Amino acid sequence: MDRETKLEIEWREELLARLQAPLKVLKRKAGKEIEKRLARAKELSAYENEEEAHEAYGNGYITFEEYDAIRERFDHAEPGSAAMSAAEAALDELQGIIHRLQREIRDLKWSALPEEEKQRIQTGNDAYREKLQRSKGGVFDSQQLQ
Repeated sequence: MDRETKLEIEWREELLARLQAPLKVLKRKAGKEIEKRLARAKELSAYENEEEAHEAYGNGYITFEEYDAIRERFDHAEPGSAAMSAAEAALDELQGIIHRLQREIRDLKWSALPEEEKQRIQTGNDAYREKLQRSKGGVFDSQQLQ
């Protein structure tokens, strides 16, 4: 492996390591927000129709904002289908960045392998696929490889 490729792999691995802490924080925060939103949607779904919700609002059991959310649910969407929060969007974006870095590392490591090693791995993969095909009666499902 040449020096430049090694450096490319190392900085990506370093970046991946440093992104684990913010990833953990965002997962926890987004998880709490999702739980809260789902719990609220479940609570709001206690009303079977808009009239029941209107009565609850009229009796002071729910706020106008809650009543409006219930009306919105009956008019448009299912409970819990609200737009993502900022933490959820950030988590989604960070996970995309991490997956891209992991893919780049894997590709760089593959490109740095000698041709003989690549051929050996490819031959082994082909043999494994053939074995799977024979064992499944000729039906090959790539999902089974994972």
